Amino acid sequence: MPGPYAGLKVVEFGRFIAAPYCGQLFADGGADVIKVEPIAGDDARYNGTRLSPTEARQYLNKNRGKRSISLDLSKNEVRQIVVDLASQADVVLANFRPGQAEQLNLHYAHLASLNPRLIYAENTAFGKKGPKADDAGMDILLQGYTGIAAPTLEGPRMNADPIIDYTAALLLAWGVATALYHRERSGVGQQLDVSLLQAALVIQNNSVNHVDQVDEWRHEFVDYLQAAFGEGRTLAEVLAHHEQVKPPIRPPYYGLFPTRDGFLALAAGSVGLRVKVAAILGLEDPGLADPDFQPDDAESYARSMRDRVVQALRGESTAVWQQRFAEQGVPAGPVNFREQILDDLQCWENDYLVRLEHEEVGGMTVVAPPVKFAVTPLAVQGPTPVLGRHSREILRELGVSSSRIDAMLAAGSIRAAEPL
Repeated sequence: MPGPYAGLKVVEFGRFIAAPYCGQLFADGGADVIKVEPIAGDDARYNGTRLSPTEARQYLNKNRGKRSISLDLSKNEVRQIVVDLASQADVVLANFRPGQAEQLNLHYAHLASLNPRLIYAENTAFGKKGPKADDAGMDILLQGYTGIAAPTLEGPRMNADPIIDYTAALLLAWGVATALYHRERSGVGQQLDVSLLQAALVIQNNSVNHVDQVDEWRHEFVDYLQAAFGEGRTLAEVLAHHEQVKPPIRPPYYGLFPTRDGFLALAAGSVGLRVKVAAILGLEDPGLADPDFQPDDAESYARSMRDRVVQALRGESTAVWQQRFAEQGVPAGPVNFREQILDDLQCWENDYLVRLEHEEVGGMTVVAPPVKFAVTPLAVQGPTPVLGRHSREILRELGVSSSRIDAMLAAGSIRAAEPL
């Protein structure tokens, strides 16, 4: 069965994660996704474990099912070919450095003048306006800029996974799908932008908000930080002497807890669930027995109850606790290593993982398309393309003659993989 985007042409000028993963989602949906790469290829081809001359781990997990054309965009004859390619697309995914699209004549205004139905989706670092609009950015920069890299006594704590990049990719895909829906009704394309900055705010939607009557301390806190660092105080000193940045009180019945043989994730998020946990663990909690209970020291009470929960959970294995909590309907489960999830029966039964065979790398297990559709399912269309695998094919589709392709290849203007 064809995917929901069968017949759609997407031209991707993407590097690293956000735009490429967005493009992969459309490839999984059956779109013809043409990845335009420089002669050396997407930088991600060389990030992580190198598995072949131009295939590394960080490229393999966000570029499957695409066609690769490799060109030198500094050459004038190549620029016009790429403009022709982009102007014939339904969607352009743009991940250019600030100002680069204008230099290459691949900005929205020019392409839209050639194709008013074009949807031009940009991924920027800090958005299109403001003092940082022209700044380049990566996930780790935005983790620091927006506070996701939370301060600790040992220094800022970086999230090892690029969660901002992937959130931006999902928002970008949603934006393109929305624009396609609008175009279906109006016949008109449009430009859209998803920035890493906005994605970082979305991730922190639970905490990045300000309610005037309870959050006025935030302004004082910012003033305090600026003064403290201006006086040369260290992060550890700042954390130790201001109540707003002290380590939060961890709730007694929610979080990750050590057991006899590992760790248990426990998510008692309601009063009813917390009552069940206390009963299973044999604990008396005055805060659960009496809704009007007001401890003299709320912090000491919470820490004391959590210590009692920790002590109780250490007495049995993770499997035993998981079964006992499951019998009472309490959400709880093991804390696994990432390597274990690749063999997880639940993932395989739901087709969340897929096996692929790559022409250079060999067999691999990858994450399947993230949404299940009953009528128009997404499906992995194949592995990532070897750099320049489809250069000749795509150029012929644009009407470029074989002799000219050979001449461009000899001049180093394009790169083409040998035929299979």
